[in-house]
Amino acid sequence: MAMTQAELGNNRSHLTVSLTISSPYISLSALPNDPVISLTIHVQRNDARPITLCTAGSVMDNGHHARHDGIFRGAFLPLTSTSDPGRKIQLHFSGFPNYGSQPEASANLLERDYLRFETVPGKGEGELAMIHEISLERLFRNSDLRKEAVKVGEKFTVRMNPKKLGSPESWWTWGSLEGELNGKKFAKWELPDKEGEIGNLMPGEKKPDVEWMKREGWIFSEPFHELKIEAEESEEIIVEFVE
Repeated sequence: MAMTQAELGNNRSHLTVSLTISSPYISLSALPNDPVISLTIHVQRNDARPITLCTAGSVMDNGHHARHDGIFRGAFLPLTSTSDPGRKIQLHFSGFPNYGSQPEASANLLERDYLRFETVPGKGEGELAMIHEISLERLFRNSDLRKEAVKVGEKFTVRMNPKKLGSPESWWTWGSLEGELNGKKFAKWELPDKEGEIGNLMPGEKKPDVEWMKREGWIFSEPFHELKIEAEESEEIIVEFVE
């Protein structure tokens, strides 16, 4: 007998995230808008059940929605010179973008154009791979260290931001978008706990009729805190600037 969504939520899930690069070299003479490096985020499950999660603002967010991608929002730490740690290339925007309010936003999270959802396949079924292609212009867009100040032969480390492995939205559920979740609607709330309380219900917000909504095809998030995402330990990634 298949486990229910609530029963599955009792088993702490796990995702492992790792980073690879297309080349250890970045050409300073490349055209400004041509990709000079690709950063690929690999996400894998530790058991057979797939997981679908919101990726907006995380290392898994490479854009294709109505707001800025993970790079802009700090998914990667500043590239740091191996010879002088004070020399850094900052990828993220250091301010606070004002996206405004969207009072008419759809109740179905899948229809909100500023969110993005991805499925991580179960163990043995592959992985989720998200590619960030970065041009010279993008590389130095938010950096105080300018391209002209970088020396040929200078090397920098590339690291994911451990605080951005997952989305600040924290929404996730069991299943795949092309499988059992196909045609479903995503509610913003977590599943109720054993006492019937909903962890992310806002003060003064009316409690949803969870059972009725489930019958109508709505999927609720598993408890936000139960999604465990870890970075895989790997060798340090270093890029070198060349002519």
